[in-house]
Amino acid sequence: TSINQGSDTVLVTTTKLTQPLTPLFKINEANEIAKADHKISKSDERKAELEIILGVHQLYYGLLIAQKQKDAAQAALDAAQEGLSESEDAVRSGKVLDVVETGSRVQLLQSRQLLLEAENQISDVTSELNDLLGLPLDTMLDLAEIKDERSAPQPLDQYLQEALYSNPELRGAKNNIEKANHAVNAARDEYIPDISLFASHTYQHGSAFLQHNIGVFGAQMTWNIFDWGSRSGAVGERRAQVIQAEENVKRLEQSITVEISKAYRKMERIKLIVDAASEAVVLQKRNEQLSADRLKAGLIKKSKYDESVAAVKKAEWEELQAILEYRLSQAELDRIAGRFSL
Repeated sequence: TSINQGSDTVLVTTTKLTQPLTPLFKINEANEIAKADHKISKSDERKAELEIILGVHQLYYGLLIAQKQKDAAQAALDAAQEGLSESEDAVRSGKVLDVVETGSRVQLLQSRQLLLEAENQISDVTSELNDLLGLPLDTMLDLAEIKDERSAPQPLDQYLQEALYSNPELRGAKNNIEKANHAVNAARDEYIPDISLFASHTYQHGSAFLQHNIGVFGAQMTWNIFDWGSRSGAVGERRAQVIQAEENVKRLEQSITVEISKAYRKMERIKLIVDAASEAVVLQKRNEQLSADRLKAGLIKKSKYDESVAAVKKAEWEELQAILEYRLSQAELDRIAGRFSL
């Protein structure tokens, strides 16, 4: 009888499957931290969108005001030119002294300076608005006029309530608390031993006294008993981050409350300014009509009428500026409250 005691060549293959169990707790906390990061990113995105919207409002209104300022400066320049012409005629006829003509020239130069400032302002704001809109910087914009359609503001408490819920910066800070809490849980999970289930299959060929197929299954555990305070230090650090995140939320809530109250008071003050500016426009237009009647009757010179026209243009510019500042204050409130004020 020949007994096979083995071969000169031995073939061994092993296949092993392992399923971690306790590391799933750490993986779950890592997933929750990633979700919190995603929420924070969405809050940052919304904050950027609100800032862009407010920026468009500011530049759009600024350009309208600059255009109206240019009209007022042009009317003042026309009046100054007419006044200078009349002064020159009066000096030549000997009715007035040269100092009157000098004063008219000074007024003319001041009016030209105001016109240049308005034109420069239009150029600067147009470039900034084109840059914000992604247009070529030299694009000529034809803006639609803004009508005085003032809606009644909401109560202050409603703005505060909405801001404390929807403000993107505050929401991001609250999401940061959630992230910090999951980070604490992840640090605590480091105390849990790593337990895994495994199953392996071994195939061998060449050893005569062993089975060709050998199966093994069981559980394995790895536990770091002593780490010289590393895990406790990590837990303490994460808890401190939670406290820091909570204090940041309180700070933002107080800051938002102050900003909302300040912007709301500003809007109420501007509303009074708008009413006064609108009344001034009515009075200046009435004065312009009276000046036109007196000019036809030959009671005043044309320069005086031009001055009344310039006064109307200036009053309209100041009224538009007040109206747009009121609308801008509403847009600022919407930004703080987390609204899209389109």
